[in-house]
Amino acid sequence: MKTIDIREYQELFRKLTRQRYGRDADFASIERQMAELREGRALTYGHLEIITDERYWPFAKYWMWPARNQIEDKLKETTDLFVNPLSEYKGKVKETAIICKLLEIFKNLSLVSIVLRFVWPEYYAIYSRPNLWILRVERGASDLEEYMNYLRIMRLLRQTFKLERTADVDMIVWAAAKEDCASKGFLNLLSKVLPAEIIPLELIKNIYENPIRISSAFLARKDYKTSAFWSSLAFELLINQEYLRLIFPRWRNWKKGELEDMIDQLCEKQEYKMIKGVLHRLRRLRNKDVHPDKGFNGNEARELFEGVKNLNEKVKLF
Repeated sequence: MKTIDIREYQELFRKLTRQRYGRDADFASIERQMAELREGRALTYGHLEIITDERYWPFAKYWMWPARNQIEDKLKETTDLFVNPLSEYKGKVKETAIICKLLEIFKNLSLVSIVLRFVWPEYYAIYSRPNLWILRVERGASDLEEYMNYLRIMRLLRQTFKLERTADVDMIVWAAAKEDCASKGFLNLLSKVLPAEIIPLELIKNIYENPIRISSAFLARKDYKTSAFWSSLAFELLINQEYLRLIFPRWRNWKKGELEDMIDQLCEKQEYKMIKGVLHRLRRLRNKDVHPDKGFNGNEARELFEGVKNLNEKVKLF
């Protein structure tokens, strides 16, 4: 399976950061100094000052941390918080608890995302308005939901472009909106890991237009994990669309996962009663696919793709 040449990618990244900031951005140095949080150390104001350091990038041009006396005591409560963020915690993925705790401290989603991006660049990206606008990310009912919607798309693009880290998608999305040589170089590099009929710029700017077509292209290429990522997106979009159409007013059972709860509510409607088992089977396949540590074989990818494709056709008849 093709992957991006990481050396070529890193060189283009350096060119872009020089163009954007007038100098190299040294994210790697921040990441190294934040890595101890992954082992259980509490987040301190000293860590925040590392992120703020102008030697590394122009943080202060865009953001500001709360004053030390406002948050220092709360930071002491973050011991062990960042360990294994995608593990299970009280029956749910731990990252939701991490995000909620950081929101309690910082009261600002962008600041929360910056901390997470430097502690775990494999999984997180900075929440930024330009990226939200380009990707047309669905707004959430809460900051947690909104950031998870954003991460879903950034992780989808990480998988699609065969990148090692979700944080690296930030610059790609930004570059896709530019019309300079540096961004063209990035897009040309990305095109090497996509099926021939998929153009990187169109993929990024039209991510919601026809995800099942993208899934089909990767399925034909036998890239089952990526195919299933796109089928999962198509499934989520369909369930959200039908939930908004049929369930009013909206309500949530917070003891269930969001998708599980929406499906259960939909299946109380006549149109969906007979296919409840099918929907939950697709949900379980989707859950397995989006988990980064689980594989996905060809039979599962085909089952998910065909199931979502058939569901799309069925919904048109409702």
